[in-house]
Amino acid sequence: MKLRILVRVCVIGAALVSAFLLGTWAQTQTQSPILKWPLALEAVHAAPSVHHILFENDSVRLLEVTVQPGQTEPLHWHMYPSVFAFNGVQAALTDHSANSTNPRPRQYEDADWSQPQCRTMPVQAPHHVTDTDSFPVHFYRLEFKKMDGKGIETNWAQYKH
Repeated sequence: MKLRILVRVCVIGAALVSAFLLGTWAQTQTQSPILKWPLALEAVHAAPSVHHILFENDSVRLLEVTVQPGQTEPLHWHMYPSVFAFNGVQAALTDHSANSTNPRPRQYEDADWSQPQCRTMPVQAPHHVTDTDSFPVHFYRLEFKKMDGKGIETNWAQYKH
């Protein structure tokens, strides 16, 4: 009888220790409610040679993105919605994701370049691109860590400086 109780106590204790350790590990893997994939695969961690942080605060992060001709960047994802700002023609590339491989031709060749060309991008699933052109893919990515949406009606006061 005493042996049974001791075995049960040991099994329950081991289960509690395992649950604690697993929970501790899980917290290191999911540090933000935005995380859908491992933080280690987020762009600035997984592909730092391509995604250079130029500025970062609690609201935004500005990246300079450069993929050299013939280079395939490491697999990565983007955890924040963003605006891409292009200051030149965009090189042809192939975008590889889990579900597809999409070749993309050069973009913005007909722009007059009196102003940057821009587009928006939601959170991006894991992918990697290959520059298939004779010059680098190069652009700036402004990531929004906070999106007010209609909340700006009540949150605006915090933006007074």
